[in-house]
Amino acid sequence: MKWGIASGRHYCTARTTSVERMILIKNPLNIIVTTPKKLGNFFFKIRSFTPIPFIFALLYFAQPTWYTVAIGTPFIAVGEFLRIWAVGYAGAATRARTLGAARALVTTGPYSYVRNPLYLGNFLLSFGICLVANVYWLVAVLIVGYFSQYLPIIALEEAYLLEACGAIYRAYREAVPSLLPHLRPYLHPSPHDFSWGRALKSEKRTLTAIVCVIGLILAKQIV
Repeated sequence: MKWGIASGRHYCTARTTSVERMILIKNPLNIIVTTPKKLGNFFFKIRSFTPIPFIFALLYFAQPTWYTVAIGTPFIAVGEFLRIWAVGYAGAATRARTLGAARALVTTGPYSYVRNPLYLGNFLLSFGICLVANVYWLVAVLIVGYFSQYLPIIALEEAYLLEACGAIYRAYREAVPSLLPHLRPYLHPSPHDFSWGRALKSEKRTLTAIVCVIGLILAKQIV
């Protein structure tokens, strides 16, 4: 059986049957979430574009100060570190818009501590930028928008993985949390290596966006 990874998630590339239209998974707070397959597919395909209105709001309302920059920067650094760490193992397939393109199943690196390191990294990045911009009310918008988007995506991916991989993925899911990392690494990590070249190639667009957004936020205060 072959394995693969897309969008920071793991999946088997073995032939599978259709995923049920209504999917049940447990979220990080142990709440059962029911979501239509179409909703998960919709958010999965547009996830690269949903931050755009959020960024415009940040730039419009931004009023950064030295202490908001000091408070927010560590969250941005940790979030981007987590993303680089993840894509250094997973590669550019994490940007796929369909549950198809893949490297091999990765259960090492950050995936050994949390199943969705890229999604967690996205939240920390966005949270940090809200703090830097000194637009605290957008944190509430971020939290609502984040879980509204990513819970259906995670539900879709979990259903796909469980159907494709069965007991193998179920064991991994039960041992490793979804979004809240634990300190114990997975007992059966995959033998994948980390590549700075793979990481930087995949994250070039994200790094460029971070620099541009923060630069515009700070420039607005200067002007």
